[in-house]
Amino acid sequence: MNLHEAVEAYIALKRALGARFDSQARVLRAFCRSVGEIDVANVKPDAVLAFLAGAGPITNAWKQKASVLRSFYRYAVARGLSVSAPLPAVAPKFPPTRMPHIYTTDELKRLLAATEILDTPKASLRALGFRTLLLLLYGTGMRLNEALSLTLSDVDLANLLITVRNTKFFKTRLVPTGSKLTRELAYYARQRSQMLPMPSGIGSAFFATARSGTRWHWVVAEELFRRLRQYAGVGREGGARNQPCLHDLRHTAAQHRLIAWYQSGCDVQRLLPQLATYLGHVDLNSTQYYLTITPELLCEANQRFARYAQPEQYDA
Repeated sequence: MNLHEAVEAYIALKRALGARFDSQARVLRAFCRSVGEIDVANVKPDAVLAFLAGAGPITNAWKQKASVLRSFYRYAVARGLSVSAPLPAVAPKFPPTRMPHIYTTDELKRLLAATEILDTPKASLRALGFRTLLLLLYGTGMRLNEALSLTLSDVDLANLLITVRNTKFFKTRLVPTGSKLTRELAYYARQRSQMLPMPSGIGSAFFATARSGTRWHWVVAEELFRRLRQYAGVGREGGARNQPCLHDLRHTAAQHRLIAWYQSGCDVQRLLPQLATYLGHVDLNSTQYYLTITPELLCEANQRFARYAQPEQYDA
């Protein structure tokens, strides 16, 4: 069978089983373009390796592409389309995994203050919108695309509740907002409704462009944040790939919540499943990825253990 036909059949099967399969489909179709018109059984290991390596230095994208191809070839071998999988047996050395940046309270304040530089004559509400986006990401731990996909009707200001639809795991969840965050959202919502187009009424994008009222694109949001971060002087050692990003606000939200629980004397183990649900995770394993061990968190955990191990010193 032709490689392109096999790939499209595999994509159709995955989606029929309920998988979104968008990013994987892009990888597989790029693989088809790289290899060319060829029978799936005739793809050579050298062609696969060239696709995985790409044109630049080896990055973690190598692993992601290899994982997609490995799954595809399991499908192809099981159906007799190929005798074996032409993937390399040994993986190259990858760069160190990027550690998330946990923003300090001072860094968050500087970022919020710096949003004023984003206004332009053609986008007079951009600064307020981006400030509100930062507060929303930190205050709820939402993913960037979840926030940018919100409509005006999704933000229930009266009931302090946000409906997050079609999330990473194909679920809809409700995210409560505190009174302070809700006031910020309400102020922006009023300005947005008065000053920006509403092409779909209350179904229009909450974070909208000035020209058409359509949703912000995540690439634009990341570029605006890069400018904001540089102006506010928020950064760390390493190249451009290692600099703080918007997704790090999700890590920061989880980390700060955990520290607050420790400081309040809460039963952290009992509350962790609630944090997982709040973040939209299907299990605790996904949540653990967001709980980076920082000196502050380690200090709180050590104090909790000390109170448990030597209670008489703390009861005296």
